[in-house]
Amino acid sequence: MTILAIDTSEAYCSAALVRGGNVLASRCDNIGRGHAEHLLPMIEGLLETAGTGYPDISRVAVTCGPGTFTGLRIGLSVARGLALGLGVPCLGLSGLTVLAAAAEGDGPVHAVMTGRGGQAYHQAFEGRSEDGLPMPISEPASLPVDEILRRITATPGRIVGSGSPSVMPGAVPTGGIDPEVLASLAETLAPESFPPDPLYLRAADAAKAKPLLPVAP
Repeated sequence: MTILAIDTSEAYCSAALVRGGNVLASRCDNIGRGHAEHLLPMIEGLLETAGTGYPDISRVAVTCGPGTFTGLRIGLSVARGLALGLGVPCLGLSGLTVLAAAAEGDGPVHAVMTGRGGQAYHQAFEGRSEDGLPMPISEPASLPVDEILRRITATPGRIVGSGSPSVMPGAVPTGGIDPEVLASLAETLAPESFPPDPLYLRAADAAKAKPLLPVAP
């Protein structure tokens, strides 16, 4: 199975091609803006590097949120459009889940992504579920930074994600979401259980968006 994994939820524009657990090609570019112009040429470059083509893709995975509204819509639109055109499944995972999955060691993990207006996106995890995903011990939420810090203090653990410095001054951000980790998680999941629906956590984005495009079964 060849999986194309895509993340455009934050400043990074990232994609990876993974086959049978082996990374064929991967790239993470910190571009800030311009995901719409950057993503498809990036994917085509990865296919060329891997010596493969679109027809060889058997599954598409994409981060579905939280993150910037524009970035998420671009990633989801491209992922769903490619899956529809290729007739392959497309699945979505929370970027917070992917961040937690990339963390090493035991104990609680606090995934924190940069937000706006003095807030950040947060979710805590501990252990793994039967499907191999990090087990959530809190709901994903957009919260004031001081509230996130209170939660971390109450349940000490590792802090990962772009929002790390906002809750722990001096902390080094762990970078963008790793598309290789996203691909490895997506390989064993049932696509029908993880639809690529946008996850918006800010109040203004609370209404669930209409499906962007139909998804191949």
